[in-house]
Amino acid sequence: MFEQITDPMHTNHASPEGIPVGKPSTRHHPLGFTLIELLVVIAIIAILAGMLLPALASAKARGQRTFCMNNLRQVAIFFQYYTDDNDEFFPAHRNQGGVDDANKALTNWWGTVVVGKESGRSNLFHCPNAPKKPKTEEDGTVWSWAFDCNKVGYGYNGWFLGKHPYILPGNPAALTESIKISNFTFNSYGKFKRSSVRNPSESLLIGDKRPYGSGVWGSSLWWPTSCMVKGSGSNEGIDTKRHLGGSAVVFNDAHCEMRKDKDINPPANPPDPKALKTAFLWDPLQGRP
Repeated sequence: MFEQITDPMHTNHASPEGIPVGKPSTRHHPLGFTLIELLVVIAIIAILAGMLLPALASAKARGQRTFCMNNLRQVAIFFQYYTDDNDEFFPAHRNQGGVDDANKALTNWWGTVVVGKESGRSNLFHCPNAPKKPKTEEDGTVWSWAFDCNKVGYGYNGWFLGKHPYILPGNPAALTESIKISNFTFNSYGKFKRSSVRNPSESLLIGDKRPYGSGVWGSSLWWPTSCMVKGSGSNEGIDTKRHLGGSAVVFNDAHCEMRKDKDINPPANPPDPKALKTAFLWDPLQGRP
């Protein structure tokens, strides 16, 4: 009888169930990514980031715009409180109860007047898009936000609603400074009552405003020089590049809107007839043409 010789190289291994299995594989799988795989992943991430970042930036800008509109709405309510307590009169654009004084105006202007004892609410006057660090505007004006009459960044329709203290004693003409355009006469009324506003929902109260020149009067909207076309003057209209191609404005009924330049500022300064296009929004006694 011959003894069967078993070749160790061809030994069949049995599983616990008794089923033969082949020789275990000696092939090794890589433990990480190859360079090409990593580059593909990085490229995909870069593409996704390029798609998402503009959307995130736009969402942030819309949020800042909403924040600004809420600020102006609350400031308009403070105006309502002020006029309720002051025989319906709007405040002076600066130097309330005194004479024209640029130095005193830094702490005595319409913002400090309407908030009164609530001076801690100055955060309501800080547009999130107003520069926190010095910024140079297109006209060369350099400014950064501050709670004063020069750099607050919110302008009040002062030529129409609160021109005083520019009323000169003994000079009645200063009380009712007039500009005539075609058959229309526009008066700077010196002092004006809220109850006299003809159409509060279309009567401009406050809006985004930037300083001009040496960085002054960022708190006043001045209709005679409110055209924002470069080279047209001191550009004392609504700053319509503050939020996504427009700016926030609040009206005398305390509702707030976003407006583009053509929908709020005159295309030319009065007495140019082109100024009639938006004049009804500025003059509280004018109706829509």
